[in-house]
Amino acid sequence: MTHQDLLFKRLSLIDDERKRQFTKLCLLMAPDYFWRVPASSTGKYHPTFAAGEGGLVRHTLAAIEIAEELFPAYPPLGRLPHRDDILVALFLHDTLKRGVDNAEYTRDDHSFTPAGYYRRHLAVIGHRDYKRIMSYIATHMGIWTPGGRTPARKWGYRISPAEFVHLCDYLASRKGLERIFGGGER
Repeated sequence: MTHQDLLFKRLSLIDDERKRQFTKLCLLMAPDYFWRVPASSTGKYHPTFAAGEGGLVRHTLAAIEIAEELFPAYPPLGRLPHRDDILVALFLHDTLKRGVDNAEYTRDDHSFTPAGYYRRHLAVIGHRDYKRIMSYIATHMGIWTPGGRTPARKWGYRISPAEFVHLCDYLASRKGLERIFGGGER
């Protein structure tokens, strides 16, 4: 089974049929490079399991797996609708990492590009859900978000859904995960 097949299979984690369909449509619209390139063009910012052909998809799968592992530790976020919104954001967070045109390196604005690019599918989930999910994607880099645009703690949790998306993405980029996902030693 290819990593692309695995990613599409993981769509079953999304309970809301509309959000699952939205995510599938967006993945089908993702630039071809998303399925081929490494998570980091230099290897500096991601572990070796996310290097090479298909590394960006493996990074995405790792972030989704980490979310599944962390949901029990953050019960409010593991319940609907937050759970589905977080998963959708993780599926899509790096689909435009090199922009629409496959730039040589990560685009600084890649966190903000999906909001416009996937807009044609907005009607599938509605404006409110779309805006919330895109805000999670926009801030998935946490303190490294360009312009320092990080979410306010308005959710009333120890960690906001947007911070949770960032945490999963951040953990999926740690080289220490080699021990978990294969390859490399500490």
